[in-house]
Amino acid sequence: MSTYVLIHGGGDVGWYWHLVEAELRTRGHDTVAPDLPADDDSATLTDYADAVVDAVGGRKDLTVVGHSFGGFTAPLVADRLKADVLVLVAAMIPAPVRLPATGGPTPATTKPCGSKPPGTPARQATKTRTSASTTTCHANWPSRR
Repeated sequence: MSTYVLIHGGGDVGWYWHLVEAELRTRGHDTVAPDLPADDDSATLTDYADAVVDAVGGRKDLTVVGHSFGGFTAPLVADRLKADVLVLVAAMIPAPVRLPATGGPTPATTKPCGSKPPGTPARQATKTRTSASTTTCHANWPSRR
C-alpha cells in the first residue's frame, strides 16, 4: 500500500489531517502528517521541506498531498523523495519567477491582479471586472471569464 504524506496549510498543524488519516489507515495505507515549523519566522520553504522529509524517513510508494500554503512545500518534497503522485488540494501555487516571502525574492514589478498580461487576446483584453482588486500579483495567464 501507499504512504500518504499530508502537508497542512499555513496557520495549521498536522492534526488537520486526522480524519483523512483515519480513513486512509482503514484502507491499509500509511500516513505521515508532520507539523511544519510555521512558528519560526526565519523558516524557509527549504526548512519546511526538510521537516517533512525527516518525518517521512525511509518510507516508499509515496503520495504527497499539499493543502493551501502546503502547496508551496509539497512539490519540493515530492521532488526530493521521488514521490509517485503529487496531489494539490486548494493549494497555493507559485507563479513562475515569484516565490512567497518565506522562500525568496519576488519580481521587481507587480501588477494588479485584474490587469491583463502581455499577449492577452483582444477579445479578453476588452473584458473588465466590475470591482478591480487592489491586491498585487504576477498575472501569468488571462482571466477565463
